[in-house]
Amino acid sequence: MRTRSKKIKTVNNNKNLQKSEKKNKFDQLPLDLEIEIFKRLPLKSVARFLTLSKLCATTIRSPSFITSFPSQPCTLIASAPIIRTCHNLPSSFKSKDQRLYFFSSSSSSSTSFLSRLTCPSSPYPNLIEYYYHYANGLISVGCGREQIVTNPSTGRSITLPSVRTRRMVVKSFFGYDLVSDQYKVLCMTERLHCLRQDLSSQHQVFTLGEKKPWKMIDSTSIPGHCPWSNGVCIDGVVYYVAKTGKGMSQLSLMRFDLRDDTLNLFTSLPEEIRTPSLCSDTLLNFEGKVAIAIPTTSYIFDVWVMDQDGEKHEWLKKITFSIEPWKSLFGYLYVRGTTHTGEFILAPWQYSDEFYVFHYNPGKNSFTKIKIDVSADDEFKGRSKRAIVFSNYVESVRLLSERQFMI
Repeated sequence: MRTRSKKIKTVNNNKNLQKSEKKNKFDQLPLDLEIEIFKRLPLKSVARFLTLSKLCATTIRSPSFITSFPSQPCTLIASAPIIRTCHNLPSSFKSKDQRLYFFSSSSSSSTSFLSRLTCPSSPYPNLIEYYYHYANGLISVGCGREQIVTNPSTGRSITLPSVRTRRMVVKSFFGYDLVSDQYKVLCMTERLHCLRQDLSSQHQVFTLGEKKPWKMIDSTSIPGHCPWSNGVCIDGVVYYVAKTGKGMSQLSLMRFDLRDDTLNLFTSLPEEIRTPSLCSDTLLNFEGKVAIAIPTTSYIFDVWVMDQDGEKHEWLKKITFSIEPWKSLFGYLYVRGTTHTGEFILAPWQYSDEFYVFHYNPGKNSFTKIKIDVSADDEFKGRSKRAIVFSNYVESVRLLSERQFMI
């Protein structure tokens, strides 16, 4: 028995020695060569190198490697639970199906499953509403005072400190500024006894990586408004549509600048855009400009573009396109985004067992149908899911580790 024990120890020691030698050999590589090797690996493989050696971890976490990691833009699809303002929803159903599933899709027919995320719990028993936003490789998910930021490509996520308020959280937005290399979450709250619980009056900002709590920003010059649309981040500025004016009867474009944490009313929406068919998830980034796609019929869309860098901030009708020739391929679709090649991404608001996204190329007048291979688990079958589409998604090597990135 002693002889066998010695043999086992010898074998284990040899394995540890070989493993240590492999680590040392990799650490002896020139830094430039090490970076080039990492660049050629899939992102999940890069993440595994964090445990190989301290030198590898230092290289992967360095800002120079993060910004140089190659990634082709693709479409990110999130399969989310449909639970919104459900006053009579049974508690047995509320506890189920609270996970978010991420899939990536290119303009070809290829799709792949990336990761899953458990959504934060709602603090209000009769109200469950999630807010999803994308910025530079990361996704934020907000529900009440709880905010989660996740990297869909690596599956890693962090939970931000709870918003410090006794009020009801109205909505949250998420953005990234390339100049300062900062991610920020904007959260809005209102008194619980307010007649309009979607009217924002207090605004707090959390900056990822600063190790500081939520910061209250000056709201004296911010007009009372009800956030209404999704947010889109362009060049370090988050834009969203809100109800404004007397009786909240107007629609305006709000502007939050991440560099100085200022929030203001940017411009009003013209009458041509304020139609009953205007969807709250319709704000787009079209060729670097804020855009809104409006369905004039079931198959025809008008795309309005606002030049945020111009002097007058005018809305102009940029393009009108029709998908009627392909109507046999789908039901009712919404414009959910654009690709870096100028294609429009269309998708249904929800789906059950099968899910497709469509790419329309206005230059070629071509239409592509792409099937998203969602999980075949029983939880997907026969249950409606919300389809959330994020265009121009790029993989990020920001791994959301406490040592590298977070609080």
